[in-house]
Amino acid sequence: MTSVKKKSPLWEYFDINSDNNKFAVCLLCNVKISRGGEGKKAGTSAMKNHIKSKHPDEFRALNKDYAAVVPTTIHLAIPGTSSSSVAKKQLTMTESFERKLLWDGNGAKARKYHYLVAEMIALDNEPLSIVERTGFTRLLEQALPRYKLPSRTYITQKIIPDIYDRIYEKIKYNISSAFAISVTSDIWTCLHNNASFLSFTAHWISPEFKLEHGVLAMKPFSGSHTGENIAKELNIVANHWDIKHTKIHVLIHDSGANTVKGVRLAEYDSAKCFIHTLQRAINESLKVQAEVTTMIATGRRLVTHFNHSGLAQEKLLRIQKELNLPEHQLVQDISTRWNSTFYMIERLLEQKRAISLYVTDHDTLINLTAQQWSLMEQCINLLKPFEEITKITSSGLSCVSEVISHVAALNKYLDKDQTEQRTPDLSHMRASLKAELETRFNSISQDSNYLIATYLDPRFKTNYLGVLDAERARQEILLEYLKMSCEESSSSSSSSTPAKESRGEETESAVSRKAHDTFWDCFGEVANENNTSQVQREERM
Repeated sequence: MTSVKKKSPLWEYFDINSDNNKFAVCLLCNVKISRGGEGKKAGTSAMKNHIKSKHPDEFRALNKDYAAVVPTTIHLAIPGTSSSSVAKKQLTMTESFERKLLWDGNGAKARKYHYLVAEMIALDNEPLSIVERTGFTRLLEQALPRYKLPSRTYITQKIIPDIYDRIYEKIKYNISSAFAISVTSDIWTCLHNNASFLSFTAHWISPEFKLEHGVLAMKPFSGSHTGENIAKELNIVANHWDIKHTKIHVLIHDSGANTVKGVRLAEYDSAKCFIHTLQRAINESLKVQAEVTTMIATGRRLVTHFNHSGLAQEKLLRIQKELNLPEHQLVQDISTRWNSTFYMIERLLEQKRAISLYVTDHDTLINLTAQQWSLMEQCINLLKPFEEITKITSSGLSCVSEVISHVAALNKYLDKDQTEQRTPDLSHMRASLKAELETRFNSISQDSNYLIATYLDPRFKTNYLGVLDAERARQEILLEYLKMSCEESSSSSSSSTPAKESRGEETESAVSRKAHDTFWDCFGEVANENNTSQVQREERM
């Protein structure tokens, strides 16, 4: 029997069959495995497949041995040769071993992934503890076996501060390149820990005429929320970013008296947040009719019942399937968002049949009366345009030039005969909404920020401005132009268009669609009336 050279690590688990040189015997299970021949014709493929299928633990250990023993072949392209003509070079055992080593934690390759992990945490709002979680570490061990995930302390103290410094310098440069910036700011208290925070977001047009924005501060606000303290914090943020007062065109804020005072003391030109003001107007109007308040409270109790009981939700789902209704959960409203109340009653009306059927089997649960269901439908008809305007102006592309047109369209909708016919039991609420809009927005046409923005917006121009307001806008723009011309001379010597937004996959009821269509006609009607008045005035002259 000829001798066999045993170079492969496989021979740790096999031996040559003493009776037949063409076979090897597994030392683990004594099974004979064909070698495919003798001498140079013999191979180890069958032996390897046997270990892989019958002895997986030994196979894994065997793979580690292969990594250290079997040389790796790499291909080196030789200039002047075809792609098929390449030189082959075998790595030495030392080179193969080095390929299994981890990257240097401070090396370029490792730091690249350090920053990618930190950016993922920031962009996806992940907790810093994700770098310590088993699933995430296992993923990276398989995807990048030579990369060692840094500790949470290293990410927190080294990588994230460096990313912040880079972004800080970039935003600071972009702001310095802008002609002017506008600021939105707000103060709120976290319900979980009662801690107060102040936000300061800048918006500007880049030299390439692209709308940009950056959150310059999201900081804890300690102490009393007095006007003096608010003014102090606003100026601290502006000074930190080297923003001069003259560069801040306008600061948008809520209607709180302390905030209004704080912005005034900080000496910024300001404007009140349209959505916040609109919310206060609607909330006040929802209280004027006791039957509306009672209807909403009854509906809220129904929603709370289902949202606090898994069994109730399961039964409601079965009823929805039986009645072929949309399998939607009920919506719970919150006090800080008026439109959450709208979505609550809209969903209740959608599930009216399912809820009524459920309540018949539960004596302790009080259903809405027929009159209340009718009142709910009327509320949806009345408030649908307000919901659409709220959603539009919540967009990051919305601007103050839309406010005058929105208010004009809402007033027009409240005056329409169709609105009165669809909401016969809500006369007091309609009157209240009309009065609230008049009280809270009567001065916007006197504010040059709104007036000029509307006039210069190519979507609106003078369509929603009266004759006097349009003339005032022209004079304001001319005056501003003259001032800028003088400044340039002295220094040289030394969209969201209001649109019918889709609700995605949500289905709107027939009630909502009617209110929707009627409301959007109001924009054209207001514009036509203003244009007609202007033409008649010119003819008289």
